[in-house]
Amino acid sequence: SIRTGLSPQIAPGRRAVALPVTEVTGVSKLIKPGDRIDVIGVLDTGGGKENKISKTILQDVMVLAVGKNVTNNVPRILENDGSGKPRVRSLVEDTSFSTITIELDPFQTQALALVTSNSENTLVITLRNNDDTDRSVTGVTTLNDVLGADPAKRVPAGGGRK
Repeated sequence: SIRTGLSPQIAPGRRAVALPVTEVTGVSKLIKPGDRIDVIGVLDTGGGKENKISKTILQDVMVLAVGKNVTNNVPRILENDGSGKPRVRSLVEDTSFSTITIELDPFQTQALALVTSNSENTLVITLRNNDDTDRSVTGVTTLNDVLGADPAKRVPAGGGRK
C-alpha cells in the first residue's frame, strides 16, 4: 500500500514534534520543509526575568513540515470556497501556519517537552544553511553576560562575529 502523509517522512527511531512559531520566533515564517534549524530556549530558572537564561537546546534539526506543508508532498490543500465546489489552495507561499514540525530523537523529544511545559519559557528558531552541519558547544547566556556585568564574559562589539 502507498503510505502518504507525514509518518513516512520520519526516519526510523526518530519522532516528529510540533513547535509553536510566530513571525518573530520563526524567522519571519520563511522556514520551509527540508530546512535545518537550531532551537534556542529562553528558560525561566525562577526568581524573575533577571534569572532567565538562554541556551541552544537543539542543533541541526530537520524541519519536516511547516503548518500542513510536508516535505516531499505536493504542498496544497482542498478548501470549500462557499459555492460547494472544492478549491485547491497551494501551500508553497503560505505563511498562515503557527507551528513547524521537526524531527528529533526520543531524548530530544523529552527535553523539548520539558522546556515547552513551562509557559514562562520561549523558543527561538534560527535557520541554518542546509550544508552547515557543524554543531558547536554552546554555554548558557545570562542577562549579566549580555549587559557585561562580569568583564571576563563581556560580549565584544559586533557580538563576537568574525
